[in-house]
Amino acid sequence: MKKRNRFVSFLLVIVACICFVCVTRFLFAWALEVFLDSLSQSDPLSNPPYGQEQYYDIDPTTILADIKNGKTDIFPVSPEDEIPPHLPSGSFNWSSADYFEIAKAHHLFLTGEDASGEWKLFAPGHFEIDQCNDNMQGFDSATIIFYKREPEAFPVTYIEIRPLRELIGSSSITYSRMPDDNIIERIWYSPDTSFKEALSVGGAINAEKALQIAEEAGGAELRQRFSNNCHIHITYSTDDWLVRYYQSGTKLLTVDIDAQDGTYKIK
Repeated sequence: MKKRNRFVSFLLVIVACICFVCVTRFLFAWALEVFLDSLSQSDPLSNPPYGQEQYYDIDPTTILADIKNGKTDIFPVSPEDEIPPHLPSGSFNWSSADYFEIAKAHHLFLTGEDASGEWKLFAPGHFEIDQCNDNMQGFDSATIIFYKREPEAFPVTYIEIRPLRELIGSSSITYSRMPDDNIIERIWYSPDTSFKEALSVGGAINAEKALQIAEEAGGAELRQRFSNNCHIHITYSTDDWLVRYYQSGTKLLTVDIDAQDGTYKIK
């Protein structure tokens, strides 16, 4: 009888250990998913779904006029074997407002919904100038993100517009709502204040103004020192514009600009 009891106890211990391992693995997987989704929700601009993009051809010479005239058949899917062109930097003097109009039109094409109402702009975006010069007008590319809060989901649309390659890369992904994501909402998302103001509303700091401030803060002098052998990223991040100057992947200068009053710090 004692041997049988020992055997039963041993089996119970084994079963308990197996259950513990299974529960632990489940909890770890759940916690990891929550953590990763929290990262994506807190800053979609820094966590794009790489490898999930679909590419579409655009005609940079006509797309803005086509959108203004209400045309919708302007985003044909790029053939997989297509080799896109690589036009010179500065070929199209598109402003941040131009990129936003294209992003809104492409968002409507992707989702069938206007980028307004429940859909919100995550940030005025990320803009790039591929080649520094003394008379920089407009941007060579932009990434703009829209998001929406649903009862159990958090859909996000990523739109990367590259006129020098005559294409748009975009993807739509839906994250799970987090248990306490209202905290994320309060801390990171304020689309009715600084985000919209930073686009083009009078008096606010938009991407163009941020670049001008960075140039006056030392960017122009740096460009000249490197004979304009550089490129520039202008990124909106939590109420600030970050203007970064690079040469061959090496960061030369970062100017952190307050999107409300234009004050800045050199990093």
